[in-house]
Amino acid sequence: MRLGSAWLSRRRPALGGAVALVAGLVLAACGAAPSSAIPGSGIVVPPAGHPDVYVALGTSETAGTGLDDALRLRFVWPQLFYNEALSRASTYYNFAIPGITTADALQRELPQALAQHPTVATVFFTIDDLVARVSPAEYGSNLDTIVHSLRKAGATVLVAAAPHIDGLPAYDACSGASGSTTRCPLGPNVTLPPPAVADAAIDVYDAAVQSVAARESAIIVDLRSQSYDITTHPEYISDDGLHPSALGDEQIATLFVAAYRAHAHG
Repeated sequence: MRLGSAWLSRRRPALGGAVALVAGLVLAACGAAPSSAIPGSGIVVPPAGHPDVYVALGTSETAGTGLDDALRLRFVWPQLFYNEALSRASTYYNFAIPGITTADALQRELPQALAQHPTVATVFFTIDDLVARVSPAEYGSNLDTIVHSLRKAGATVLVAAAPHIDGLPAYDACSGASGSTTRCPLGPNVTLPPPAVADAAIDVYDAAVQSVAARESAIIVDLRSQSYDITTHPEYISDDGLHPSALGDEQIATLFVAAYRAHAHG
């Protein structure tokens, strides 16, 4: 399955072989509503729950760049969010495309996401807009269109506020700092701005996230929180020095789940 196009995930049952088949028949017979016991097995099959449709929009972080192929589909953070926050009757589509900007996402990700009639959506765009020198005004406008369209379609939308990135191991290589011996994982023709410029730009981008979220009644997921402090948790960064590791994806998912549940119970 190729990343860059939508890929769909359905939660794999925690039951094996014939037991899973019997469980499915029991649920079908009961209309998949209440919990059901499989006679003689001691196994209780929980109700399927509300069938949400979850769509993930974003760039490399959301697509799983930084994870090897064996881990990517199972441990990328939207998959973990889906597993933890949504019912087993739900479906999940990942439309993230590495290297994409918010302007590109309006044409390449948003229409596909809306076509699924989503009830839950996550939106995470920052780094590639920064690399492309997208102005804060344009970034905010594009983000607003994405979030507004998803909200108008009836989705609960979670949008990420990004952390500063100058603490990333690969930052020096990607900002053209003298003396760096590391290869920039973004490619030889990509140069990040100096740290002070990048941090200031992310601050303004995050202010746009706050504004859009307030205007569209979306949920902000603050990746600038202490629990995702990449300067004190180098284990959250993959071997390429830039993208999340499996532990980093787990932490991002934890923050999204917490924000989603706080909204649901608020």
